Amino acid sequence: MYLVVFAALCFWGSSAVVSARKNRYIVPGATWYDTDGEVLSAHAGGIVKTNGIWYWFGQNERLEDKDLFSGLNVYSSSDLLNWKNEGRALSPIPGTDIGPEKVVERPKAVFNEPTQTWVLWFHADNSTYGQLRQGVATSPNITGPYVFKESFQPLGKPSQDFGLFQDVDGSSYALYSNGDADIDHDNLIVRMNANFTNVEEVVYTFFNFDLEAPNILYTGKRYYILMSHKTGYRPNNVVTFSAEKLAGPWSVQSYIAELGTRTWNSQSTFTITAGEGHHKTYIYAGDQWATAADLYDSRYVWLPADINDSTGSLRIDWHDLYSIDAKTGKVTYPKGQEYEAEQGSITGLAYVTLFEGNSTVTIKNIVGTGQPQWVSVYYHNPDGLCKFSPSL
Repeated sequence: MYLVVFAALCFWGSSAVVSARKNRYIVPGATWYDTDGEVLSAHAGGIVKTNGIWYWFGQNERLEDKDLFSGLNVYSSSDLLNWKNEGRALSPIPGTDIGPEKVVERPKAVFNEPTQTWVLWFHADNSTYGQLRQGVATSPNITGPYVFKESFQPLGKPSQDFGLFQDVDGSSYALYSNGDADIDHDNLIVRMNANFTNVEEVVYTFFNFDLEAPNILYTGKRYYILMSHKTGYRPNNVVTFSAEKLAGPWSVQSYIAELGTRTWNSQSTFTITAGEGHHKTYIYAGDQWATAADLYDSRYVWLPADINDSTGSLRIDWHDLYSIDAKTGKVTYPKGQEYEAEQGSITGLAYVTLFEGNSTVTIKNIVGTGQPQWVSVYYHNPDGLCKFSPSL
């Protein structure tokens, strides 16, 4: 076990003045606050950029909201670090397929140029996941409010989870699994119709892979689709396939993160392309889900991706925190001071590499700056029944 202390402010100003909060870093797995100092709630989301502003759509999951579906939120940002709450993009409508007792999740927005309309797609279901539908809502404004149009089974068949990809030619595609029935277990790429309000043709089928949480990234040379295994809210090893065309052929699957990390305890939801010039940075955006009983405490894991178009490889490595220039795509990683467990004092049945019972290791003489700092604690816990509780 060891600590890494970063002499980097987590925001400008005092933590007691939430209105002055300004994020300087992306911190994977940490609580993310919006510009009002409130916890950012945009889970299983999708991000779209227009007129130099990023918009992040996601599920509203808050402790005080008891309904199964309490709304879809939208946030805006010019730097990918600081997000302004733009309110509810879509709210529940009792008696419809987006009622408060329904499931509305994984929202993705796309602009339809011919109709000058923003179209919001999502997975629509009941509480038992027995309907397996896609939902569509529209608005003339990107932030909404969106008007619910309908929900349906695409091409008359089940749809589980939802992803959306818009290609460079403007065409848009729905990405989804066709369910858990014995005859299903496939993942599909399906082209949308001209006004993006329905689907019309299957472009490619990943037969019998039984994956979920799909999203596609295009680098200008290759397409990469990321998908997660079906393990509920428990993280697993996300896989990727690559191809030169959406219609394939697609490569064999490979893992995007070091095995054993369960994709750094996250599930894929979207990928972001930052950088307005020749240099581009691609960011994996994932959800670090809490349990079904406390989804409000779920976090976000955003990590830069290392892509090799020659080999079709996409990998993500762990970083405690980093900053990104959204215009240039440049990523910077602050340096911290490391403190190894060997430097600490031990009590109880503990060794440098082993803790038993109520044993502790205490590391003293850590010098701070007198201002808020990030502290990372690295440890390995092979026993799921053993609780490790770092304290500062």
